[in-house]
Amino acid sequence: MSEEKSPQPIEGSALRAFAGSFASGIVVLTTRDTAGTAFGLTMNAVSSLCVEPPQFLACIAKTAATLGPVLESKVFALNILAENQESISNTFASKGDDKFANIDTHDGVLGVPLIDGALGHAEFRLVDTHESGDHVIVIGEAVSSSVEDSAPLVYFRGKYAKI
Repeated sequence: MSEEKSPQPIEGSALRAFAGSFASGIVVLTTRDTAGTAFGLTMNAVSSLCVEPPQFLACIAKTAATLGPVLESKVFALNILAENQESISNTFASKGDDKFANIDTHDGVLGVPLIDGALGHAEFRLVDTHESGDHVIVIGEAVSSSVEDSAPLVYFRGKYAKI
């Protein structure tokens, strides 16, 4: 009897090409460490998890400077960027020291920075984490949210797009 071989995982570049074909909104995850320093990163690996209880998940690279402060403070916000906030997306996608230097924000009810002009904000208390590969999935329960009537910034195949 011949031995069946299990298919092997695809290369990371193939997975990135596949994932890049999924048009997504752009989110900046923000938090503060317990000393009050603001941290943030651009991402699109976020998803609504459930309505009852109101939860969202975000996938953060284990190497991201923002991960430690999220785990430490146990609070974070998701800021959905509007179509005119491409420069904000680029700022938070960079490895700069003070990403908040030229970004207008205000503190939410949990004390985390919310980006002014964003299409929407939601603040979360961390309720669970799961490690998988080179990321940590953080699950938060929403304690506040707001939305504005504007168009989203979209990412598709490595480029920004507008609807």
